[in-house]
Amino acid sequence: MSYTSWAILAMVVYGANAVLLKLALRQVPAEVALAVTNTVLVMAGFALVVFRGQSIIAHLNGSLSTVYLGLACVTLTVGVVAFYTALSRGPASVVVPIFAMNFAVASLLGIVFLGEGMTVSRVVGLLLAIGSIILLTR
Repeated sequence: MSYTSWAILAMVVYGANAVLLKLALRQVPAEVALAVTNTVLVMAGFALVVFRGQSIIAHLNGSLSTVYLGLACVTLTVGVVAFYTALSRGPASVVVPIFAMNFAVASLLGIVFLGEGMTVSRVVGLLLAIGSIILLTR
């Protein structure tokens, strides 16, 4: 599958996940849901590593990539905990669109720090996305 196919799959499945998670959070505390869902995620990650014949230790060699991976762990943890907490306290129709704006943050950071090109269409797309979030959260 192409990267765009994977991205579309992630979009659809993650959207469904938010609704299922919101339903679960009606009776399950956010911390419990966080622990259960992420334990399953970690187990799936280890299964993929084994299935694809990768070595975790070989890639954690103290390089700059290891530092970036560590920082990604911190930001992912904060983001997921914040998302679960927000979803447990607020309506999915507001929380999920705000959370979904992470793509705009990633896009801007990619332009600034990764040297990815900024085009008029990207700027317009980001502005439209921001506008859609404003409309969806009112």
